[in-house]
Amino acid sequence: MNKLIKLILLLLIYLLISCNDKPSELGVNLLPDTVVTKGISTLDTILIPITVSYKAYYPLFNYGINFIGKANGLTAITLSNFAGIPDTLGWLTEEKIDKVELSMYPQRYALGDTLNGILSFDIYKVARRWNPDTTNYDSLIISPANYFGEKIASFNGKIELKDTMDIVRISLPKSLIIDWFKTEMVYDTVKKDSVPKAIKNWGLAFVPTINNSVINSFAGNYINATKTSTIFVNYKDKKDTSRTISLDATIDVTFLDVPKFDSTEIIVFNGANIWTEIFFDLSMIPKFSGIHKAQLDLFLNEEKSFSGNYGLDSLIEANYFMNKNSSSTFQYISAPNNLGLYRFNSITSSVQVWNRTNGKGSIIIMPHSIRNQALELDKLVFYGLENPDPNKRPLLKVIYSLNPKNYLEK
Repeated sequence: MNKLIKLILLLLIYLLISCNDKPSELGVNLLPDTVVTKGISTLDTILIPITVSYKAYYPLFNYGINFIGKANGLTAITLSNFAGIPDTLGWLTEEKIDKVELSMYPQRYALGDTLNGILSFDIYKVARRWNPDTTNYDSLIISPANYFGEKIASFNGKIELKDTMDIVRISLPKSLIIDWFKTEMVYDTVKKDSVPKAIKNWGLAFVPTINNSVINSFAGNYINATKTSTIFVNYKDKKDTSRTISLDATIDVTFLDVPKFDSTEIIVFNGANIWTEIFFDLSMIPKFSGIHKAQLDLFLNEEKSFSGNYGLDSLIEANYFMNKNSSSTFQYISAPNNLGLYRFNSITSSVQVWNRTNGKGSIIIMPHSIRNQALELDKLVFYGLENPDPNKRPLLKVIYSLNPKNYLEK
């Protein structure tokens, strides 16, 4: 029994001595008192030196919605090209045509005076080739200003915004269709012979007149579209049998004239696609720190913002594009609270990337989803860096930690 007691005492002495040994190197590095946690924010340090708003390249081309009208300083012109023109009706004369009618399908979204606003626009034949990639509002209207041929029709009326929208029907001249149905003989390399082919036309332009206080939206072409502007032609064939042919708009582009904007403001402008790049300088945070949390707040300036009848966007997004890639590396989504605060709860991943290099980088604030980018014309303006009230300026908060034992110096 005495031997057992002695053995137990020896084991206890050994354990006590072992507990007093210096921890291993790994253990020392993990001791809590060697980890330094810090916080930094724009309230005490310049972390956001500059913001730049700019016009992004994003033509409103075949997204399913066209805009026509004037409101809130915007002017919207739409060009449409119609397909389905046959090469077998070159013989048709005006006497054989009963009616030519354009059907347009208004959508419920509108901007401006949606209660009493009158939409007024003229329709022109487009006189020369246009391209959504190279044609813009200025080249269309100002220089060389020869895209438009003769005016062939007009519309002036109030479009009621309701659950089931009424179709807008506009009579077009028979001469338009005669021109479009004309053919020319071209050599077919497959048939090894000359065959008739419809002469190329450049479509129609829908140009608002000066008497507008609203911009209305219309169904346009997109992949698998079930409804788009359509021209219906009622005519009699060579046997005097009544026929109808429809020509659907298969290429639609809306061109916007946008008021000049202050590039120092933080702007997210749907449709016009004015976005803002926010630049960050976090070089004061030591390289290879542990970035635990980075949060960005933007505060809406309601006086400078406006929306259509759907209300302001419920979501915006911030994107980090690494090495100018076309696809974002990180995407962050923000929804506003009832005080106009749009909070990006964590842009931590981007700050972690910047901290591995020189501590500098940027993210782009832009609309979220195709609806906001192309199907609405709402404008959000956020208080900028120079706002007199520091509590309304962009706010960035970063929490990070240092471990002196593991810190890698240059």
